Amino acid sequence: MSKYYTFSFDDGVTQDIAVTKIFRKYGFYGCTFFLNTGLLGASWPWVGEQFGRPDVTHLRFTEEQLKTGIYDGFDVAVHTLHHPSLSYYDDTPEKITEEVQEDANNIKRIFGCSPVGMSWPGGEFQCTEKTIKTILETTDIRYSRGVESTYDYRLPDNFMIWRPTCSFSDERVLELAEKFISLKTNEDALFYVWCHAYELDFNDSYGKLETLTKMMTEATGIKCVNNTEFYNLFKAEK
Repeated sequence: MSKYYTFSFDDGVTQDIAVTKIFRKYGFYGCTFFLNTGLLGASWPWVGEQFGRPDVTHLRFTEEQLKTGIYDGFDVAVHTLHHPSLSYYDDTPEKITEEVQEDANNIKRIFGCSPVGMSWPGGEFQCTEKTIKTILETTDIRYSRGVESTYDYRLPDNFMIWRPTCSFSDERVLELAEKFISLKTNEDALFYVWCHAYELDFNDSYGKLETLTKMMTEATGIKCVNNTEFYNLFKAEK
């Protein structure tokens, strides 16, 4: 039995540069970055404004920037073209297919990899069984991360609604990391953290990210894998 650690970030925003710098410092590549290739270069100032922080930017990379090696060594996967609530298109399934598969096609064109994973735009609350059925039948996607925290280390029951242990912005994340490091188990266990990189600007929590990364990479008996690597390890069991 093994203990696994994985991370993911959504949207493909410019704060990812600082994130990947920290990860590379500790040789950590167990992170998947979910991108919206239909919004490359887009700026969403309302994101910071809605939290009372207009100084916090939400600026996505351009395609030219993506080609400079920002995500070299990391897993890159789907977040849909334009970040819609996909269940809105349940009666026009071809639109769901377009949002998901065209994003995957663009990622393959830009990065040379064929993604099989995504994260739900708006979380798993924005999908239905019909949405999932459409994606499984008409696209290459086979797993999708949600946002509702489990606060435990169980493996996902359903890879299409893959719930993380917690968000990095959760005040309990370091406590959960410490518990995971000391965890004694007879079953495979997974510590999954996710975030948007712009959230690190709200509380200047890059130091906290470095602390977590150092903890997890220096711990013994923990395998750091990206989301797709973990899915490939356990897809036959699910």
